Formats: sequence, structure tokens, C-alpha cells
Amino acid sequence: MMNRFMWQTYIFGVHWRHEGSMYYDELSAASKSEAADYFNSHKRDDVDLVRVVLIGPDENGLRARTGSPLMPLAPLMARPRMDRDADAR
Repeated sequence: MMNRFMWQTYIFGVHWRHEGSMYYDELSAASKSEAADYFNSHKRDDVDLVRVVLIGPDENGLRARTGSPLMPLAPLMARPRMDRDADAR
């Protein structure tokens, strides 16, 4: 029987801006405000947080390095996208 008080984390999409260009990364957190606080606390000075959106529950084992051209944090982790990964043919 699963304990209903287990720690649950979620994946949040983080939209951010650098020098007028928009970027997107994903991170794991317990809440939307925790994700925003983490991003703001660890971001570079030249990066602005635009919005945070809920993607879904965090399923362990599905994390890989992000493909952003600029890294706002070091290093963020993101879920692989099967529609554009080389192995998804």
C-alpha cells in the first residue's frame, strides 16, 4: 500500500528570456512557486523569468541535459522529446 504522504514532485516548464530571445527549459519541484523561487535564486543576472507552467508528475529516470543554446542555470535537466530525438525513428 502506498503512503499517501509520499513526497511528490512535478515537472514545470520554465519560459525565460535572454537578450530579447525566449527560451524554454524544464525542472522538477514540489510546487509552481518553488520552481519559480529556485529559478530566480539560481539564474544568471542577464536572464529573466517569464512564466512557469505545470507539465505533470515527475517520473524518476526520465531526465537528461537540456538542449538550450544558453544555460540559465548549471546544469538544468529536461525530459527527452521522443518526437525529435535521434532514436525515435
